[in-house]
Amino acid sequence: MATYTVTYKKSNFSRKELQDIAISVITLSVALFLIIYRSTFRVNGIPIKLQILPALGIAFLMTITAFLIHEMSHKFTAIHYGAWSEFRMWPMGLVLTIITGLIGFLFALPGAVYFASYRNPIKEGKIAVAGPIANLVMGAVLLPLLLFVPMTFGPYAAVFFLVYINLWLGLFNLLPIPPLDGSKVFAWNKSYWGVIFGIAAIMVIYFFLNFGVI
Repeated sequence: MATYTVTYKKSNFSRKELQDIAISVITLSVALFLIIYRSTFRVNGIPIKLQILPALGIAFLMTITAFLIHEMSHKFTAIHYGAWSEFRMWPMGLVLTIITGLIGFLFALPGAVYFASYRNPIKEGKIAVAGPIANLVMGAVLLPLLLFVPMTFGPYAAVFFLVYINLWLGLFNLLPIPPLDGSKVFAWNKSYWGVIFGIAAIMVIYFFLNFGVI
């Protein structure tokens, strides 16, 4: 009996993928800006609002750290396991992202990384968990800055938002509900999912108890 082996070429960034990434990053940054710029924060009881440029900068950094790094972690983990992988934007999700940003709350589904390989729950679980882990690591690395580094309001607000969005998205994406990443991780290894989800939950609870209000 003949045996056939299918090998998937490790993908680079195609022109279409780069275009989709650029559109998604710009759209999500604008939506986040609309929320941040209209928000009022209190520091020692004094209301403070971010100016346009700082708000734009923070929104862009949030998009890069929480969204792009998350998706690229999926992509390169998939490539590591020999799967074809590319990011594709979701036009309806982009529209909803902007509309909800205008309303004042964010429903952000600009797109996702798709990959093609043999049906393998173990590899799919590892590819899926890579994104949330990237978010949790980013939040954990930045959190000590809020704890131990004195900062003026602008830098403090930037770090606050970066930690907030990374920890929250890490936890949210670990929910074991399709099509979220957590559903694939749960199907692969329930014990591993429980440990990662528990760590994410503890980090988010700690953050909100200590930094829930600027």
